[in-house]
Amino acid sequence: MTNGERTYEMLWDCRFCGTTRLLGKTHRFCPNCGGAQDPGWRYFPSDAEKVAVEDHVYVGADKLCPACGSLSAADAQFCGACGSPLERAATAQTVGQRDKRAGETFDTEDLAARQEKQMRATAGLVPTQSAARASGGLKLWHIVLAGLVLLVCGGVLLTVFWTKDTTAVVTGHHWQREITIDSLQPVSDRSRCSSMPSDAYNVDRRREQVDTRRVPDGQECRTVQTDRGDGTFSEREVCETKYREEPIYGDVCYYTINRWSYERTARAEGSQITALAWPVTNIRTCNRLGCEREGGRSETYTLTFRRSDTGETFECTVSGEMWAQAEVEQTYTLKIGGVLGDERCDTLKAR
Repeated sequence: MTNGERTYEMLWDCRFCGTTRLLGKTHRFCPNCGGAQDPGWRYFPSDAEKVAVEDHVYVGADKLCPACGSLSAADAQFCGACGSPLERAATAQTVGQRDKRAGETFDTEDLAARQEKQMRATAGLVPTQSAARASGGLKLWHIVLAGLVLLVCGGVLLTVFWTKDTTAVVTGHHWQREITIDSLQPVSDRSRCSSMPSDAYNVDRRREQVDTRRVPDGQECRTVQTDRGDGTFSEREVCETKYREEPIYGDVCYYTINRWSYERTARAEGSQITALAWPVTNIRTCNRLGCEREGGRSETYTLTFRRSDTGETFECTVSGEMWAQAEVEQTYTLKIGGVLGDERCDTLKAR
């Protein structure tokens, strides 16, 4: 929520004769030397220095005359100082805005500090020796850090993407098949009593916190000043609702319930000369606690290879079709990592 907006004059310093605290709207030219107001030399006043602008109609940020550099109102067609047309005139720069919390006061903005910061940001100027040392140290660390990051990234990319070709021969086969077995077991659980399963038993009802809610708890206000670019600034109070967290209590039920849960795994395995078969599960089929049922099934096919370049052996998990077609001493081509020499099993191809 925003409360009533008020308008005040910006201050500015004459960059020709050094006169300070001139009024941004009232003094378009320095009363001491006649120098034109420079919008880049405007700044916010302190609370004690504020000068209100009565019945001000805002028409936009000032225009800068391209001929003489004087300021004119945004709706002006010709420069009030030299009479030049203002169709292509640039818009005066603005300071931006600042804000404070309720109960705090605004100080006079430090124009010199802002100008120094702007110069360093736009032109790379270092105003003091200490700043130069700090800046140099910071740049050195940036360079070192950037170099390390590039080195690490380059190493990772090289490790992942640089590969070489080699060959390997099949030396063995291995298969494995598994069946997971679930059993009907009593398990402990909890939920809101209103959503408790109908087959729950040994129920223990408790009063507990089940959620939280946000409750409005007053407002937090701050005052915002915004440079309007025409020698004035607006001041308004912006308030936002604060919230606090409050617990919500409800009935929570702790209970026992019979559910199918993992019990064990039946496994069968062998080689190429062993017939493929699923393991014997010996399931105890019934409808009471301790009874079992089949869960999921999985199968894995592995080929063992000997590399032609190093003589080392390695294993690759392959599809069942590829496993069945592979013969002992059959040659395959594949890619290996150029740095680590690791085998890329997804690149295997029979020759």
